[in-house]
Amino acid sequence: MSAITVGGDLVHYEVLGRGRPVILMHGWLGSWRYWIPAMRLLQLKYRVYALDLFGFGDSGKNPEKYTISHQVNLLDEFMRQLGIPKAAMIGHGLGAQIMAQFGSQNQERVARLLITNAPLFDPGDLGSRPMPGRKVALTRADDTNPLATTRKLIEQAEAEFNSSTAETLKRRPAGLDEALSAASAPTVPSGSNQTITDPAKMIDRESLKQMALARGEAAVRGEDIRPSHANGDNPLKDRIGSQSLDALLARCFRRNEPEYEKLHADLGKMDDAVVRRITLSFDSGKMLDTLRQLSMPTMILHGTDDPLIEAPNDAVWNYLTLERDDLVLPLPLPGVRHFPMLEYEPFMRLVNDFLEVPDITKIEVKGINRWRRRSR
Repeated sequence: MSAITVGGDLVHYEVLGRGRPVILMHGWLGSWRYWIPAMRLLQLKYRVYALDLFGFGDSGKNPEKYTISHQVNLLDEFMRQLGIPKAAMIGHGLGAQIMAQFGSQNQERVARLLITNAPLFDPGDLGSRPMPGRKVALTRADDTNPLATTRKLIEQAEAEFNSSTAETLKRRPAGLDEALSAASAPTVPSGSNQTITDPAKMIDRESLKQMALARGEAAVRGEDIRPSHANGDNPLKDRIGSQSLDALLARCFRRNEPEYEKLHADLGKMDDAVVRRITLSFDSGKMLDTLRQLSMPTMILHGTDDPLIEAPNDAVWNYLTLERDDLVLPLPLPGVRHFPMLEYEPFMRLVNDFLEVPDITKIEVKGINRWRRRSR
């Protein structure tokens, strides 16, 4: 057993082989252990690492570390402490989500990325959703002055301020106008010794201006300035986070299948709260946007019979691959469920090709067809 500490919490990992580094990351059920068959095969050519995320296996069980951002930091620190400047990465389910996020923040440290059975849901707006990474036209075609761009954003913020204030005033309770006009202070005492703030002063105009300035600078740099959606589409919370670990496993394997027993042994090492906590902040649109922003070769596998995470539909595949056919290889796996590394014999051939073939878009495996955009 090997381990490091990250922020005072233990992170368990195992390593086999010599050669170029490959990092494997598990999903919502199990631990590093279900990667053992893959590690034994890959160790002949590569130095293969498999680790336990916070809340799983033999790593620390600190609920404060169960967020995606903390798990991404775990991977960051793992590579730094072990002196791994760059690695190929293979992530399953939750591991795919974490590695995609890590890759978007550390493009130069991920040689290539294979994700399998990741949470790739259709948020419902892909037909009109702006593509991340594209410059957004905020000024007239003949207006290339960065100051003009920033000025326009400030004007937009002012308009938002005025609109928000007007809407707030319209929603005021009956009688509040009289109370406000009778008060000499900008607030009116309430029965609980608290105050009712004047709605006209509820919005910080200066903060809006500063936000607009920051957005203007980002636009000039060509960065994505679309607003975040804190309460975005989150089917993961209900499909994964709201169910017991036993129930999730029972959907993946029948009790008489050998994989069930092996994975069930790992459930006892998981914190019951980790899956629920880690799915709370999921946003299906952001997940797809994150993948679109990756610059490294990316192979996306997904079992078409996955009982936990439904296979991506055509809208999702199209969104992920549009104008990226040279970087992204989408491969639906017919008849495969949630754990292709345990139930699908060609999986390791795909992994070997992924690691060896210079141009992953040229990979071909008998019986598997990449998803292709339908021509009109």
